Amino acid sequence: MLKIHTLRAHLYENRFELLMVSLWCIFILNMLFPDNIYRGYAQAIYLPIQLLAALVLFDNRPRLLRFALFVGGLLIAARALDLIFVKSLKVEMLLLYLFFFGSIMFEVFRQIAHAKMFTTKMVYAAVCGLLLIGYCGYFLFLTIEFVQPDSFRGLGPGDQAINDLFYFSYVTILTIGYGDITPKTWLAKNATVLVGFTGYLYSIVVIALIVGRAHRIPRAGVSAVKKPGPLLGHPPLPGQTLPQPAPQPVQTALQAVQHIQAVQTVQPQAESPKHED
Repeated sequence: MLKIHTLRAHLYENRFELLMVSLWCIFILNMLFPDNIYRGYAQAIYLPIQLLAALVLFDNRPRLLRFALFVGGLLIAARALDLIFVKSLKVEMLLLYLFFFGSIMFEVFRQIAHAKMFTTKMVYAAVCGLLLIGYCGYFLFLTIEFVQPDSFRGLGPGDQAINDLFYFSYVTILTIGYGDITPKTWLAKNATVLVGFTGYLYSIVVIALIVGRAHRIPRAGVSAVKKPGPLLGHPPLPGQTLPQPAPQPVQTALQAVQHIQAVQTVQPQAESPKHED
C-alpha cells in the first residue's frame, strides 16, 4: 500500500507533464499514422495515455475522479462497439469525447487559477489548457459535420475531412486564419467564433496570471526600495522622514588650534591653589 501511495503522489506531482505528453502524442502519432486520426491506430495508442493522465489529474477530487472513470469506461466500450458497428455510434462517441476532454480542460483552468506561486508546472498547465481548447474544438467541429454534412468549405474527401477539421481547430485558436477551410452553415460559424474567442481569451487571462504570480516571487540580491523624501518647503507625508543634517567637521586648522588652547586654559583653573607655610 505504501508503494502505491508513493506512486500516486509521484504521478500527481507530475500530472501536468504527463497530460502534456499525452496531448503532444496526438500530433506525433497523427504524422506517423495520417490515414484516419479519428478511427485509426493513432487514437488507439494515445487514448489510454490520456485516460491515465485524466485519472491522475482528478486524483484529489473524488467526485470528478469517479466521473472520469465512468466516462472513460464508456469511451472504451463505445470505441470497441464502434469498431464493430461502423456508423452507429459516431455522434454518441463524439459527445463522450467532448464531455471527457471538456472536464479535463476546466479542471486545468481551475488549478491554474488557484495556483499561488509561479512555477514551471504552471507553464506546463498553461500549455495543456491551450492544447485542450483545440482538442475540444476539434470534437465540436466533427460533431457538427456529422450532424450537418457540408458545414465547412474546403474539406477533403472521405476521411481526409476528419483530419482537416483537426487542423482547422488549431488554426482557429492560434488566430492564423489561412482561409483554406471556412465555416459554411450558421451553426459552424457560431462554433468557430466560440472556439476562436475561447482560445484568444484564454491566452490573455493566462498570460496575465503568469505575469502576476511571477512578480510575487522575492528576488535575491535586490534591496528594498526606499521611499522618497519630502519635497523642499512641504511637510513630510506619512512614512517619510526628514533628512538628518550631517555633523559639520572643523572647517579650518585655526579653529582646531583655538579649541585646543581653550581647553588648556580651563584645566589649570579647575585645580585647587596650594598655600605655603
